[in-house]
Amino acid sequence: MLAFTASRAQDAPLPEMPLTVPEASEWSRTSTHAEVLAFLEELRELPSAERLVVETVGGTQEKRELVLVTAKLPRDPESPPPLRIFVNANIHAGEVEGKEAVQMLLREIASGEHEALLRGADLMFLPVYNADGNDRIDKKNRTSQNGPDGGVGERANAQGLDLNRDFVKAESPECRTLLRLFRMHDPHLFMDLHTTNGSHHGYQLTYSPSLSTNIDAELDAFARGTLLPEVRAAVLEEHGYRTFDYGNFSRGEQRRWSTYDHRPRFGTNYYGLRNRLSVLSEAYSYADYETRVRATRAFVLEVITTAVKHADRIRAVCDAADARVLEGADIQHGFDSELVEGSQAEVLVGSVETVELPDDLGRRSVALPEFTSETMLVQDAFHSKQQIALPWAWAIPAPSYVELDLLLAHGVHIRRLRTSAMVAAYEFAPEKIHKGSRLFQGHHEVTLRGEWRATERELPTGTLIVSARQSLGRVAAQLLEAQSEDSLSTWNMFESRTRAGEDPTYPVLRLSTPHELDTEPVGQR
Repeated sequence: MLAFTASRAQDAPLPEMPLTVPEASEWSRTSTHAEVLAFLEELRELPSAERLVVETVGGTQEKRELVLVTAKLPRDPESPPPLRIFVNANIHAGEVEGKEAVQMLLREIASGEHEALLRGADLMFLPVYNADGNDRIDKKNRTSQNGPDGGVGERANAQGLDLNRDFVKAESPECRTLLRLFRMHDPHLFMDLHTTNGSHHGYQLTYSPSLSTNIDAELDAFARGTLLPEVRAAVLEEHGYRTFDYGNFSRGEQRRWSTYDHRPRFGTNYYGLRNRLSVLSEAYSYADYETRVRATRAFVLEVITTAVKHADRIRAVCDAADARVLEGADIQHGFDSELVEGSQAEVLVGSVETVELPDDLGRRSVALPEFTSETMLVQDAFHSKQQIALPWAWAIPAPSYVELDLLLAHGVHIRRLRTSAMVAAYEFAPEKIHKGSRLFQGHHEVTLRGEWRATERELPTGTLIVSARQSLGRVAAQLLEAQSEDSLSTWNMFESRTRAGEDPTYPVLRLSTPHELDTEPVGQR
């Protein structure tokens, strides 16, 4: 297991600054997993290396180490608690810019830089999340993007899973590790670093907060109204990079700029359901490789800087979001969602030239320096056309181990009935079950249509009771609600116990009012 903290004698000569693989190769290569670990070892010789703690926190399908680097200072017990900020890189191993930018930031911290940020926040970095995909470097991967010439890794992990579609079903060892780190550290802010190869725009990087329609409204307002606008301004003023809300141009009669997807299978969408902030970073793949890495570094640095500036408010907003769920406030779970109508805004439209690659590798798109500004409709959020209030609790009368295991992996608190009980409940009666014909991530996705009906039911001993009045009540709703757009049901986990027709059934009940139940806690992970 890799683990170290480092210190250096005060009178020792200053070492040469270690270079990342892209820097050492004049931006022609990306780093292998082993090269990242070797770079982290080199950081031990830098004068402030004791600020870094490097530890193995998990493993991949092919037994590569998942390594977490924590950057922090000693704390005065009487000082305010630090923010906790988590930066995840290389979830798609062809999108390597975050991995390289994180190494540069860690070098700066180990050299004594960013002390003011460390006074306000403990920083956690996972430089190579998709370690197996990372080492499948090939010049044939992502050939349309503008370098590096030496090739990049693969999008999927060794199981063939897209790790940024795994945050609900959590079928990969990588996602299980990340969920465990979320439970252990509960970061106030989570960043996920990507590279987009979509529309030809005029920005070096685009970004997004959580797009889930079910996150806390105050949290969403802070991310959209304060955090990200300030970051955008700082990245331009301090580093000279243009950034904007993530999106792509539509192809209809009227050009629009529209964001991607609201479902929590995507990491930053999911993390918002935990009553915390999340930020997606997407470097522009047609900009040159060096620009993409440096823009990503600048963006991550300014997100951290802005978060530390607003540390007190962020803690208060996160605590208030927890309190609203714990107190049983009028929390709604939305479904049947669509893009908001949007509003008119200025969007920078870029252009590219196409370059033929040698050895029949195809064509590369290279961003040109010229761009124009156009006013168009910008759609950067979703809204749900239907909503249902969270119940007092959900009951699962005949749970499988898979469901129990997954709920616990997410950190949802569960109790189990010690004796049977008669309850007033609502049961979902499916009218139509649609199962997708296309295999996606190993599943045929299920969508249910139907209605909730009042009933009285005897809950047998062993029934799982999942309270909605817990900090992860929004996560529980997403996993368990019959009409949820991304749930355990979506991923076939309730399929054998879900029927439509004359005898409709769905294996989760809603308990709308408090009940006196004889329960015991189910051990948390």
